[in-house]
Amino acid sequence: MAGKIAALALVPAAGCGRRLGTRTRKPFVTLGGKPLIVHALETLDSCGSVDAIMIAAERPYIKRLEDIVRRYRIRKVIAVVAGGRTRYHSVKNCIRAVRGHFDVILVHDAARPFVDKKLVEDSIMLAMRYGSCIVAVPESDTVKLSDGKGFVKRTLDRRLVYRAQTPQAFRADIIRKLYLSGRRGPSTDDASLAESAGLKVKILEGSYRNMKVTTKEDLKAGEAILSCA
Repeated sequence: MAGKIAALALVPAAGCGRRLGTRTRKPFVTLGGKPLIVHALETLDSCGSVDAIMIAAERPYIKRLEDIVRRYRIRKVIAVVAGGRTRYHSVKNCIRAVRGHFDVILVHDAARPFVDKKLVEDSIMLAMRYGSCIVAVPESDTVKLSDGKGFVKRTLDRRLVYRAQTPQAFRADIIRKLYLSGRRGPSTDDASLAESAGLKVKILEGSYRNMKVTTKEDLKAGEAILSCA
């Protein structure tokens, strides 16, 4: 792994955020006086391991996001592309739009505003080494597996259970093959594609602070985190 690793960060931001219960589209909801997406973009932009950023947005909001990128001086954004009807399709659209050479492509949720640079940098290094890497945190609660009918099937060993976060990083040749080969997986997780292809995915222990803003309660928790920073 001699030499600089060229890394591209993809930021899916085409979600409408229904569970937030607001008319404002999720990327534009205000957190700490800034649009939610700006927090993640600023971290990625300031990270020395990230060379370029690409955003997937709902088509009617592409220009608005481009304006935000200019206003907040996010220098590394190379394109805002049209997202798809699911996260899977948004990431796929980004990968199709990539031009130039990158060794690693990582995907980070626009709704995770508190990712830190070390997690980004470490995930890039581990993706280059192992091919695929996800940030995840150990499960602290007792986890039950349902039988699908509302009853407990069995209790899982929580020592082996992790909650996936982002970034999720991959060697560029691997993620291109996963997304452009026609293989499908759950739209909420990129690593699932690698798993379904029989690839090993390295776990990088993340931070519980690296929360995803999904509900109004999450937004309040995010404001509390910012007030304590």
